[in-house]
Order: sequence, then C-alpha cells, then structure tokens
Amino acid sequence: MKLKSKPVDRLSSGSAEFDWILGGGFPTGSVAVIAGDPGTGKTVFTLQMMFHLARQGRRCLYCTTLSEPTLKLIRYVQGFDFFDPALLKERIVIRDLGAAIRADGIASVAAQVKEHVERDEPDLVAIDSAKALHDFAPDHGLRRAVFYDLAVTLAGWESTTFLVGEYRSDEVGELPEFAVADCIIELRNRARELTTLREVEVLKLRGSHYESGRHFFDIDASGLTFYPRVRAPEQTGTGPLPTGERVSTGVKGLDALLGGGLPQHSATVVEGSTGIGKTVLGLHFLVAGARAGEPGVLFTLEETPEQLRGIGRGFGWDLRELEQRQRLAILYTSPVELSTDHFLNDARRAVERLHARRVVFDSLTSAALGVSSEPRFRELIHAMTKHFRAAGATALMTSEVPEFLGATQLGAHGISPAADNLILMRYLEIEGRLERAISVLKARGIEHDTAVCRLVINRQGATVAGGFEGLHGVLTGVPRPMGGSARPVRREGGAPQPNAS
Repeated sequence: MKLKSKPVDRLSSGSAEFDWILGGGFPTGSVAVIAGDPGTGKTVFTLQMMFHLARQGRRCLYCTTLSEPTLKLIRYVQGFDFFDPALLKERIVIRDLGAAIRADGIASVAAQVKEHVERDEPDLVAIDSAKALHDFAPDHGLRRAVFYDLAVTLAGWESTTFLVGEYRSDEVGELPEFAVADCIIELRNRARELTTLREVEVLKLRGSHYESGRHFFDIDASGLTFYPRVRAPEQTGTGPLPTGERVSTGVKGLDALLGGGLPQHSATVVEGSTGIGKTVLGLHFLVAGARAGEPGVLFTLEETPEQLRGIGRGFGWDLRELEQRQRLAILYTSPVELSTDHFLNDARRAVERLHARRVVFDSLTSAALGVSSEPRFRELIHAMTKHFRAAGATALMTSEVPEFLGATQLGAHGISPAADNLILMRYLEIEGRLERAISVLKARGIEHDTAVCRLVINRQGATVAGGFEGLHGVLTGVPRPMGGSARPVRREGGAPQPNAS
C-alpha cells in the first residue's frame, strides 16, 4: 500500500516573518524548546504568540515553575501592545507549578500539567522555566523520565508545547528535554561594539523544511519583530524580463554616454571619492523619474531627509512636494544603529509597498560598516539587486573610494559583479584647479561610450560637458598633455563647484 503525504497542520507564531523561517509556523502537537540566555526575549516571545492565538479564539496555558512570580510576570507584560487583560480571563490561563514542585519534587510535574490540560483544553502549553526543574532533580534519569512523561501527556492532547529556559548553547543536545523536542529555537544577544545585535536560529525542526542559519529580531513596544536573513529570491525569473527599454538618469549628457540611458530594471553602482557628486547624481535620477510618473525611494545612511531636501532646494528641486505627491520617499537610518539585514529587509518591503520604479541606495560604503564580513556583504548586495529587479525597480547605488587623487582601487568589498553598470566619478587637478571627470566603465549587454568626460555641477545641477582634449591619464587624477595644451576645452555648464555631496 502506497502512503500519501499529508500536509502538517501549523500553528502561527503571530509573526509572518518568523512563520516563514519555520516553513509555515510551528507543527501542531510538537514540542519546542525556546532556549536563550536571560534577557533574550524568550518569555516575551511566548506570551506574544499566546495573545495572538487567543485573539483567534484558541486557548493557551502558561505554567510558571520557579522563575518569575505570576503577578510580576503580568505587570511586566502589560507594557507591550499585544497585552489584553480580557484575554487573560477568557483564553489565556496562568498556572503556578512552583509550590507543588517545592513540596513534592519534579516527579509531580507531569501529573500537574495533565490535570491542567484536562481542565483547560489548551492549544498551546508553555512551561517557563523548564530549565529551573533541573535544580530539583539532580538525578539525570529522573529528569529524562519527567520530560518524557510531559511529552507523552501533551502529545495525547495534541497540544503544542513550549519548554522555555535559560539554556546555554553548549547544553543543546546534552539535556534530556532536547531529546524529546521536535523543534529547538535559540535566541541570542551578541555584543557589537557599543550595541547589541539580537539573533534567532532554528537548530532543529523535525520532519519539516525551515530556513537554517542566523536571523535577526528587535524587541520594542510591539514585542519581537523578526528580520529574516536577506538572501536572493529563489526564483529570480519571476521578475520582469529585460525589455530593452532605457531609463533616463536625468543628467544632461550622461544618457548619451550610456547609449540612451540605464537599462530598465538594471543595477548601477556609482563610485567616487567624497564630495564628488554621487548623491547629486542619485537625486537627479529620482527627480527625473518622479517627473515622468515613476515613484522612487531614496535609502540614505548618510544625509538626513532634511539635509537632502536642502540639497534639492539648491538645485531648484522641491523634494518635499514630490514626497507629498507620493512620487518620492526618503528613508533614513543612522549608520551608528545599523543592523544591515534589518535595514535591507525594510528596504525590500518599502520598494514593494510603494511600487517604486526607481531606487537609490546611498551608500554601500556605510552599509558595509554593519556587516561582520566582506563575503556576507557581497551576498547581501547581490540579494538586494535581485529583489529590486524582481520588484520591477531600476536601482542606483553609491560607493565611496578612499583615494582623492592618484590611482583608484575600484570595486571595494567586491560589489562590482553584482552591478550591471559601473560609473566612475573622480577628481583631477588641472593648472591648480580641481575638475570632475566621469566615465562609464561597465554597461552589461549594451553599447556605451568609453570617453572620459568632464562633469560640471552648478546651480542647474550636474552636466556631462565634453571630453578632455589634448590630455591623457585623466583617470589617474594627474593628467598629462599629449603634445598640446594641458588645458581642457571649456564647454557649457560653467565653473565646477567641488563640494557637492
């Protein structure tokens, strides 16, 4: 007889993001260990899920052992938005096992829990702290028997069970509760400079696919908010197919260098030293899109929204008016508090929510500060360009090169392979003055001009104003004459202003 596979019923955690990490939620009737050091959010996560299920009409049983008293527990959880005192009376029952454990030892735990389950008929049962039971049973055999009896008792009622405890990473797999667990989740706090990074990892989920590896979360007034590790879409083919259409950069003369503009849905990296005008180029791109009816998003880790609006006013652009018309959104995150996976998750969702057709990311250099390793940073950028393309957006990302003049090291952090197009902006010195140069170094799949041209930035904005006649070595920053005058030919656009962002 051929057995047919049957989908596993799932219990939602209340977080769509965490349900996705679990492959759809907690399998109904499973035993899950929620492990982590004190202060990692285990109890908050458990109660947050219970209040979510209670709002759906499900019943929950929360059993305290020898950790926090019930009144103290309720007082602290009242500060979260998910708390509803009416649900404590109707759907969430809190039982204290501590007194009986002190009197009779942990051998009575299974019988007590069975009595409460028979009375309350819960869909979810939590024992917090399960780790505290070890203090009353130094014998390993007794502890194993107690946790086995618990698992059998609760499985008979098809209740999903959380064993919550302050388990260290090195205890996972050694203590008896991990042997009966169908699911093991570990919450961690990891120090990073002066801040703390919160991580979550599913270590085990029996008989089910899940997203392995470390993911991230925050704790605020709403409870735990999860941010799955950013990675490329599994089916990149679901995004828009190449159309051959071009998107204007909004910069006079730059579209011509690109053979008609940026390819639609492509990803472009603009590299250049500080103050060269990368942000101005990004604003040109977004303003041109807004005027053409294409909404855009500017993700900034450097200038604040008010600073960017001030830059825009200097060129005659009313960015606030474009924001009010929902043609532009400016989203700022301080690099000091940056959690890159968190930030990029928000960026991806914002592009989808706003139906953005143009995206500027300013800058990759600042984003790299929040990533622990260069390979992980490359993975993040590759994933984000795929997500932007899948959302139907054309992306422009800025990156700072440390060299002001002289030889330039391009493709910092190995991001060039993720870009379809690469534009280089740099300073050069001519007769004691700083000039700007711009060149398209890479344009995947399209014919483009390889000339090195002057870039002029004045009150009218940025303009590509022709090449440097009679000079070679312009991209070194110190050009030399080719048997003629070293002075570049003056063209339209006026005198450059070296201090644009």
